[in-house]
Amino acid sequence: MPGTSSRAPLLTACLLLLSACAVPDADRGFTPGGGVEPAAAASGTPGPQPGTETVTAAPGLTIEIEWPLEPDPKRSAVIKAFAGDFTAQWRAVGTSGGDRSYAKGIDAESSAYMEAVTWVQGFLKDRQSARGVARLYALRVPSVMGRGAEADGCVDLTGVRLTDQEGTPLARQPAWLKPPKAVFLQTAGLGHGDDGVWRIRLYRHADYPDERAKECLR
Repeated sequence: MPGTSSRAPLLTACLLLLSACAVPDADRGFTPGGGVEPAAAASGTPGPQPGTETVTAAPGLTIEIEWPLEPDPKRSAVIKAFAGDFTAQWRAVGTSGGDRSYAKGIDAESSAYMEAVTWVQGFLKDRQSARGVARLYALRVPSVMGRGAEADGCVDLTGVRLTDQEGTPLARQPAWLKPPKAVFLQTAGLGHGDDGVWRIRLYRHADYPDERAKECLR
C-alpha cells in the first residue's frame, strides 16, 4: 500500500471513498490491511469478544489481533473485515500463494485489489515468505456513511522476519520491518455490498513521524 506522511491526503481519500459508497448502487512497504475470516460477516452478526486473539496464518507465522469493545454491530463488522483482510494477506504470503482467500475480502473493481495482488506476488516473485508475529491493535471505525466506512488500526511488524520459502530468515531484513517504519497506522475504506459483506476498496497508511503514526507507538 502506498505510504503517506501527510494526514490530510489520507483523510481526504477516505472521505471521498465514503461519499462514493453512500450511493446505494454504486515497495513492499505496502502492508496488508482482515476477523479471522477473510470475508466479513453481515452487520447483524455478533462481533468478536474484546481481548487479544492469536491466529495462525501459516506455519511459524501468527497474527495477534487486539479486538476492541465495539457494541455497534455495523462498526464491529467493519472491524472484522479490516482485520480479516490483514490476516488473509499474510496467510497468502506465509503459504507461498497457496491460500488466495484474501481476494474475497477486497472489492475486485477497486484499486485496493491490484495493490494487494501486487504485494503478495512480490513475495512469490522473489521466492520469499515470512515468519514471526504481526500485531494489529487499536482497531476503530472513525466514520460510517451510508454504505461506506473507514477503519483504522495500528500495525506492529517488528516481530516479523522475511525468509526464503523454506522458512530460513534472510540475512538482510528490509527497513519496513525495523523501527520506526515497522510500526504505523493503517487505514482502509470499505464498501458494503448487496450480499451484506464489507470489502476493502482503498488502502492508506501513515508512517512515523506522521502524528497519526505516533499514536501507535507503545
